[in-house]
Amino acid sequence: MTWHKTGVALGAFPAGTMREVDLGGTAVLLVRLGVEVHALDAVCSHAGGILADGTLRGKRVTCPVHEAAFDVTTGAVLADPDAREPPEGGTAALTRYRTRVVEGFLEVELGG
Repeated sequence: MTWHKTGVALGAFPAGTMREVDLGGTAVLLVRLGVEVHALDAVCSHAGGILADGTLRGKRVTCPVHEAAFDVTTGAVLADPDAREPPEGGTAALTRYRTRVVEGFLEVELGG
């Protein structure tokens, strides 16, 4: 596992917002909820929608393409594109990544 610098300063990343970063070819979605920052796959597992272009309501991010919804704290599917609640539907959970703050900047741990 390797820690990657995101270039995102925690002080410039307001609570209730999300931002996509490219970390060595891996698209990662950063989401700040209160004092916590979560990191997960930035692309919807259903049809490849860009989650940063979607909506964030509490800990729920909704894809702008077909409205699959995910819990940003766990990566779990909350609703698939047909609004079916799990375990129905075929949308896969998103991968979550660990985050940390070093000298005021966010870092994300990626495997490999």
